[in-house]
Amino acid sequence: MHTESPSNAVFNSGRHLWQGIRAGAFEGAADTYAIHDEMRRRAPVWQAPWGDVYLTGYDLVSSSLANRKLSHVPPADVMADPDSAIRDWLIYQEGSAHAALRQALQQPFVGKGMPALRPIVAETIEDLMGDSGLSGTTEVVAAFTRGVPERVICRLLGVPDQDMPMIRAWSGSIRALLDTGFDDAFGGANSADEMSCYFVEHLRHLLATGRMPPLLTGLAGLVDALGLTAAGRNIAFLAFAGHETTVHLIGNMLFHLAHQPAQWAALRADRRLAASAVTETLRLESPVQKICRWPLEPVIIGGQEIEKNRLMVLLVGAANRDPAQFADASRFDLGRAGRQNLAFGRGAHVCIGRALAEMEGVAVLEAALNRWKTVEPVAARWMDNSSIRGLDALTLRLTA
Repeated sequence: MHTESPSNAVFNSGRHLWQGIRAGAFEGAADTYAIHDEMRRRAPVWQAPWGDVYLTGYDLVSSSLANRKLSHVPPADVMADPDSAIRDWLIYQEGSAHAALRQALQQPFVGKGMPALRPIVAETIEDLMGDSGLSGTTEVVAAFTRGVPERVICRLLGVPDQDMPMIRAWSGSIRALLDTGFDDAFGGANSADEMSCYFVEHLRHLLATGRMPPLLTGLAGLVDALGLTAAGRNIAFLAFAGHETTVHLIGNMLFHLAHQPAQWAALRADRRLAASAVTETLRLESPVQKICRWPLEPVIIGGQEIEKNRLMVLLVGAANRDPAQFADASRFDLGRAGRQNLAFGRGAHVCIGRALAEMEGVAVLEAALNRWKTVEPVAARWMDNSSIRGLDALTLRLTA
């Protein structure tokens, strides 16, 4: 594959113009997708001046997600702190260890488990969105797009309502931490460790009482297999990942629908399109923008040689807007057909909470469609984060 090498023109006073995609250097980049588009066009496999390798094209990202020569586990020199809670997370496991942990965690999300979770989601939505006064100019992130996934995951894990503010604070800190780079994330005690300590004690209490919440019905077996500490760390991960991305899925979806009144009208005319709206949001505004891999040996990707243990950043947000795969890729289109987006990953590490996230997204959208004839944009503020795409605030004008 021939790719055009970035010229000296893309440097400005020693700072690369694509710096905004680097962990810890986002600085509120006005249009991250403009950076992605230029990278995809000029250097779809780009070895950055700071050493990391970035992939932007759909085929490159998709194949790399399933490439067994690329490890999910950071090299030993990256995992500087042997006691880091993040070391035990499901997403940083591989092989038989990953398979066993995944099997222990995923049972409530598959088969007959999902219908049992639906009433909890419905009740939570009604609690937060059932107020008939929720209309007019409303900041919806504070009103419900954050609160619904937070309350759902806490109820599914048996977390008391009074502890939700702590879960929110820890999650916000972890979200920021994961965008600063692996040296910080694995380098010492942090919010992930604090959240893990909370869940170790939470699991200890559940085992003592014998009252298991919906996502922890197999807790005894999980603890037997992993030990209490590793189990607590992974339930902390589940609490974080199980709601954080769903928060942004819902907010991002309402942002785009507010800017597309014809699409909102189409949804009101045919509620069966709600699932399409969730899928299209995941493609166009992927909550997870980056997934990382490390080569187990030197590899050739897109015609470029990448050395062993070099950090590879798979830009999911760029792949999902690749015009070679998605016609008019920057447009929100409920009728879009074609290839599967990569928002939940691919292969053995595909997101175990996918079905729950999609169910919550559809349920919130259906509730919104039942309550408001129109939604109009007033103001929005995107998070300052290159790894997770979402809104800090979204003010809409809601007309019942």
